[in-house]
Amino acid sequence: MRILFSSTPLDGHFRPMVPLARALRSRGHDVAVATERGWHAHVEAEGLDALAAGCPHDEAWQGVVDTLGDASAVRADTGQEVFALLFAQGHAHRKARELADVAERWGADAVVFESGDLAAPAVAAALGVPAVHHSWGPMIPLAWFEAASERVAPVWDALGVPPARLAGAFDGLYVDLAPARFRTELPPGEVTALRPTSPDPAAVPDWVADLEPPVVYATLGTLFNSPDLLRTLLAALDGVGSAVLTTGRDVDPAELGAVPANVRVERFVPQTQVLPRAAAAIGHGGSGSTLGALAQGVPLVLLPMGADQFHVATGAAAAGAAVVLRPDEVTPASVRAALDAVLADEAYGRAAGAVRAEVAAMPTPEEAAVVVERFLRSARPPRP
Repeated sequence: MRILFSSTPLDGHFRPMVPLARALRSRGHDVAVATERGWHAHVEAEGLDALAAGCPHDEAWQGVVDTLGDASAVRADTGQEVFALLFAQGHAHRKARELADVAERWGADAVVFESGDLAAPAVAAALGVPAVHHSWGPMIPLAWFEAASERVAPVWDALGVPPARLAGAFDGLYVDLAPARFRTELPPGEVTALRPTSPDPAAVPDWVADLEPPVVYATLGTLFNSPDLLRTLLAALDGVGSAVLTTGRDVDPAELGAVPANVRVERFVPQTQVLPRAAAAIGHGGSGSTLGALAQGVPLVLLPMGADQFHVATGAAAAGAAVVLRPDEVTPASVRAALDAVLADEAYGRAAGAVRAEVAAMPTPEEAAVVVERFLRSARPPRP
């Protein structure tokens, strides 16, 4: 089969799909990824073919800012509206026609899409091919897909198919990356679990072995880094064991000024290189970094700022594995106090260990690929 993966141009949306894409390719299927042209280098760096469809994320995000304003777009109570504006009104409207054209030219037999790529279900329906919804972490609330349905309906109309309930996101197979402790709602329809894993890590740098315990890994992902917040983390980490802080692609470590002697600052370090040695992690509630830490049994201090981060952070706290600070609570002193609590109270480590056990029991990408393949073969109409 020719299986087309479709993703918005975001690390946290694309990278969780890489293990399944590789597993399906290893089973003999042709695999490609449809995303915005400027993101192709990231796709090709993972050894996958890239096809052009969609707009840069900044263009889609501008619509959110124009509607809600800079500040309101990252409040905890606007997640549903932001999701609909960003991924339905923003990305889907700009991507659908291009995705339909490229899927038809490439001869796609099936489409696998991440939770934010709401053009893909409509395109799959228009082409009459089965679709697989690949989560990027804990399931986005169903109410968010309800809100997105109205804004994405014109895309379906333009492709000549009737709009589907929940933006069509659950009309096929759902690939669930969430361990049981994160499930607040059950996805409707057919579901298969998949162990959240990172793509193959690079060789671990020599300096990782020299980190003195307790080791703390701190990251704010790729989109929500700001020099001011990173400086807050530096102040909170001063004198706590050995810490590794990542700044992301867009922040030069030199912008942060003086760095405590116990903190190593890097633009990017694959979390799989540091987390096995970490006693705690500080993050922003991103699905990948949060599940990545818990998959290693590492408890967290979470500082959610927008998107689905409040939802993810709430799940981690409910599991007993994280302390969560809201944006107006974040200071060097509050982050330090939360970190001290996570390091001192063994209950957080035990809770993180329980999540780790659940993750370890979930199917591997190779096992999930068999289920996906079986679904696609049963759902795919025979070629004339």
